Amino acid sequence: MENLTKFLKTYQADVILALVVILVSITAFNLGKISALQQQKTPISITGPGTANSLETMDYSNSENQNLPNTKHSTLNAVSVVASKNSAGKVYHFPWCASGSKISEKNKITFTTEAVAIAAGYTLAGNCKK
Repeated sequence: MENLTKFLKTYQADVILALVVILVSITAFNLGKISALQQQKTPISITGPGTANSLETMDYSNSENQNLPNTKHSTLNAVSVVASKNSAGKVYHFPWCASGSKISEKNKITFTTEAVAIAAGYTLAGNCKK
């Protein structure tokens, strides 16, 4: 213990400098990770009241769902969602979910809002968060 104290007193400035460099490196790394995560999110845009009607219409590219009733939905969940025609279960994904981005364009079903997907009988994928 005495040797450690003597070493710390002798090299105090070097030890402090090393600790500062380590803490700055860790902080910079974590800030970089946070920045990368924020860039992956889809930006939300707010439209004027003149375009709100376009959010209430049903947009199905799947012919199976064309006979569903045309109901009006709230514009609170105005982010479009996607599903796959070939999935085993009827699940939908948000655009920022990894599994949603893996759906090929020919198998992709796009719903104008989350509420429309729910009305069509789809549920949110377990690995996709809001």
